[in-house]
Amino acid sequence: MLDGFLAFPIWLIALISIGVPIVIVIPIVKLILSTRIRNEGDDTEGLVAVFGFIGTVFALLLAFVIVNVWNDQVSAQDTLFAETATLKFVIEEAQAFDPKLTPIMKGLTLNYLDAVSKYEVDTRAPSGGDPRAEAAFRKIIDAFKFLKQSLEGNDDLASEAGVIVDQATQLIFNRADRVSRASGSLNGMTTLICIILALLTVLSMALLPAPSRRWVKWVQALGVATAVGLVMSLVFYISSDAYSQEVEHEQIDLLEQLFEKSAPK
Repeated sequence: MLDGFLAFPIWLIALISIGVPIVIVIPIVKLILSTRIRNEGDDTEGLVAVFGFIGTVFALLLAFVIVNVWNDQVSAQDTLFAETATLKFVIEEAQAFDPKLTPIMKGLTLNYLDAVSKYEVDTRAPSGGDPRAEAAFRKIIDAFKFLKQSLEGNDDLASEAGVIVDQATQLIFNRADRVSRASGSLNGMTTLICIILALLTVLSMALLPAPSRRWVKWVQALGVATAVGLVMSLVFYISSDAYSQEVEHEQIDLLEQLFEKSAPK
């Protein structure tokens, strides 16, 4: 259920995150105002203390969640960057080593990047990567294996090609690291607790007795509800598919543009 929610467009995630607290607050505030409940010294102080405690716990948990999810997302993006950087180096070295390889390696690389974009970025790939992207990747590795085999017996060229093959081996490790690493996501239980604390924060403010001016009560309740909704929408956005896809597509598109520009005319 959480994964489905995080797959929503960001505007819908924000609308739900902000709309739910506001919908809860409005009838409660109307009830408080209609019953004419006023500040009564000790009672008000008790409710304020509850609001402060719940708000503090909510803020601490929220900070913990944001830091962890952000670090997970950055780590996942770094693994993709390491893979694309190694891929760029290997392909450029292979093209410099033998210009005849340029159209072959360009085609294999673009096919692989397209498969990664479609099957491992736009959709959540299974652990170990999508078979279609893996098949496109194996074609690149097979091309390097063929290059190494064709140069056996030629010590001068073989040593130069060995550097490329070594980097191709590193590329295998980079891909294995990326497809086996989980992207930044929210833990179900932690998210549930965070949502409960968010709603309790909103409710505790809404239940405070009405001040002398009605509009102040509305500003208090709706202000807290909106702020809580905005913060929760930020957490959901950082964990969402839209956030990770945007950054990952930028890396892939940049690499594709480099290979397009390097195409022989």
